[in-house]
Amino acid sequence: MSADVAALIRHGAPTPCAGRFVLEADAWQAMIAGLRAADLPLLGLWSDGVQVHALFRHGPTPLVASVAVSPDGYPALSPVRVGAQAPERIIHELWGIPVIGGRCDPWLDQGRWPVATPLAAHPAPTPGLPEGREFIDGPAVMQAGGTVLGHGPAEGNFRAPFHLRLGLPGERIVAVQPCMGYAHRGLAARLRGLAPQQAVRLVARIDATATVAHQLAFARALHNATGTPMPAQGVAAGVMLGHVERIATHLDVLAQAGAMLGDGRSATLAATMLEQVRQACRDLCGRRLLFDVIPPPAALKPRMDDTQLATLVAGHTALYRLFWRPRGLAAQARGKGVLSAATAARWGIMGCNARAAERGQGDVTDRLDARLSEIGESLSLLAALPESPVMEVEGGGGEGLGRADGPAGPVWHWLRLEAGHVAAWWCGDPSLALVQALPTILSGAACEDVELILVSLGLSATGADL
Repeated sequence: MSADVAALIRHGAPTPCAGRFVLEADAWQAMIAGLRAADLPLLGLWSDGVQVHALFRHGPTPLVASVAVSPDGYPALSPVRVGAQAPERIIHELWGIPVIGGRCDPWLDQGRWPVATPLAAHPAPTPGLPEGREFIDGPAVMQAGGTVLGHGPAEGNFRAPFHLRLGLPGERIVAVQPCMGYAHRGLAARLRGLAPQQAVRLVARIDATATVAHQLAFARALHNATGTPMPAQGVAAGVMLGHVERIATHLDVLAQAGAMLGDGRSATLAATMLEQVRQACRDLCGRRLLFDVIPPPAALKPRMDDTQLATLVAGHTALYRLFWRPRGLAAQARGKGVLSAATAARWGIMGCNARAAERGQGDVTDRLDARLSEIGESLSLLAALPESPVMEVEGGGGEGLGRADGPAGPVWHWLRLEAGHVAAWWCGDPSLALVQALPTILSGAACEDVELILVSLGLSATGADL
């Protein structure tokens, strides 16, 4: 059935972007009907104001189905792909495009935007809410009864900028309502009209835990749009720095988890190794944090120092032993925050969180173990970097799609160029799917475990809100 839906999409009108096809309205409806029985994961959904685009995974190459927006909007994908719920709501509040058969309530807008539908051709001014957002509990939270607790910046603390309303009729959470928008920076509007060299600086700052992945995905989209292959040095730098970033991000998660669970030895060792990675980054490219490294600076060294690598390998071995000791992190985190393989597939969650679900029950222990394993894999690859393949250019008609593997999962960038400047842009970050799955992941959890579960997922509010 997946092949039938993929064939239906490919029968649409081809576009300058390789793998993207424009469907007529009846073909879009037929695609939705076919998706009910097809194993075709949805990886992203966005609009450019004229069309709505749906990105699917089918084999090794991406597949994008587009449909023109009618005055009534466009038929919803969320009835057959629940991961489309948040993107459909975002499209509506940014562009004013209604979704037929889906939800149109705000996902990002907390009532403080100076205009409604800011990306539309003629946005209308709004009065805003001078006192800030009023939290209205949904039916699930109301039915839970008992205590309703807030978790996030609205409580006046320093947690990540998103808010959770937690329903606790007893000791365990039974209902969760995510409230997003705190980290929204209007990047789709800010990138429009910029030269690519200017745009990539903003892209590099989407998420500090995945800055290389975002730069690399944007660069690949740009090279596909212009029809120019990425220089060999850029390809090699992306591979090397991507592994360095993955090691650093995973170590940061392990250090935080160790501190939360009172495992001082693990927390200290992970933090020490993270500092060693930061020092290695400074030696490689002159900066501790990997901003503005794609395209690579001229001073970038081709590989990490052997002594630094050996030190990290020894630290990883010691950290692994600490993790699995009888009262280590593995024992303390077992059974918390389960993300099953079925839940991951339902919401389109990929990356290390999905791999953890496939290798075990998908709890915090499995996710931390998956991060430990990936650190080992990256260290092995850094010790013997293979020759980087030449990037094959796809398209070249002013529109391109690019992908890179980030620490939490695949990162996607799509852009359209006009007169050498960005005319339209979209970013797909793995955190948006994770936010949508939180009600399932946190169901049954103790309130005191919420922060640990969120850290283990590697969820980025800035990546989800953009």
